[in-house]
Amino acid sequence: MQNLYEAILGEKNRIYYLTKFEAFDQQGPGLKTSWNWPALLAGGVWALYRKMYGWFFAFWGVAFLSNIFEKAGSPGLSAIIFLVPWIAFPIYADSLYHNSIKKKIAVAQLSVKEEPKLLEYLRYKGGVHTWVIWVFGGLPVIGILAAILIPMFARH
Repeated sequence: MQNLYEAILGEKNRIYYLTKFEAFDQQGPGLKTSWNWPALLAGGVWALYRKMYGWFFAFWGVAFLSNIFEKAGSPGLSAIIFLVPWIAFPIYADSLYHNSIKKKIAVAQLSVKEEPKLLEYLRYKGGVHTWVIWVFGGLPVIGILAAILIPMFARH
C-alpha cells in the first residue's frame, strides 16, 4: 500500500503523510485524531490544496451559515457555528485526508489493474494544487497593494 500512497501523495510533505497513514492503517477504520497546523491556519483552503473538494465547499457552507446568523443578529451563535468546525477540522484533517486518499486509490484500482499503469494514474490524479498557494496567497497581497496605491493615485 505504501507505493500507492507514495504515488498519489506526490512530493509535498510525503514523509509526514506516509508516517501518519502508516499509523492510521495500523489503528484500523474510523476517524483518528492528530493535529495539522496548515489545516488550522488555512482551513478549507488547505482542503482545496490537498484536492479535498467536498471539505473545501463545506467550509464555504459553514462560513455562509455563520454569516447568515451574524446578519440575523446572533453574533454568538455565528461565532460558534464558525469556530467549532474551524477547531475540529485540524484535529481530524490528517484522518480525513487519509480516507480521501484511500477512496481515490480504491476507485483507481477498480479500473486500472496493472500496477505500473495504476501508479502512473495515481501520480497523475494525486499531488496537490500548487495554484491554490498563488491564488489565496496572492489575493491578500493584491488587496493590500490596492488599498495603498488606489488612494495614492486618487489624490493626483
